[in-house]
Amino acid sequence: MHRLARLALVIVLVAAAAILVYLAVGGGTRTNIGGTITRDGKPLVWKDDGGHLLVMFVPEDRKPGQDPYAAETDRTAGTFRIPQIKAGRYLVAIQQFDDRHQDALRSKYDPSKSPLRVDVTEDGQVIDIDLPKDLP
Repeated sequence: MHRLARLALVIVLVAAAAILVYLAVGGGTRTNIGGTITRDGKPLVWKDDGGHLLVMFVPEDRKPGQDPYAAETDRTAGTFRIPQIKAGRYLVAIQQFDDRHQDALRSKYDPSKSPLRVDVTEDGQVIDIDLPKDLP
């Protein structure tokens, strides 16, 4: 009987270790989010037909080797979508590049400076972000 108990203990420990490794490398609940980026309550203004909207969610407790989540964006509609993002707290980076790669937001919301923080909590969550007319 002792042999069976030891075998059961080993199986439980191996399973627990596997779960911890899974969670440590990015497992866990993933969700789909989306939203709209506006400025002073209005759609983003583009100087020309070129350029692109960049939206990234950077985990606030980012670990080495953990990449930020780059959103799929629709520059014309000012919308973004990220499928399969983990629940948690994020820094949100937003850049509005023209065709010469100049940021209309003057890099105020780039990944190293952005003051924007959001909590991703549920599947289908809508996160609308309204940037101020006068940049910080």
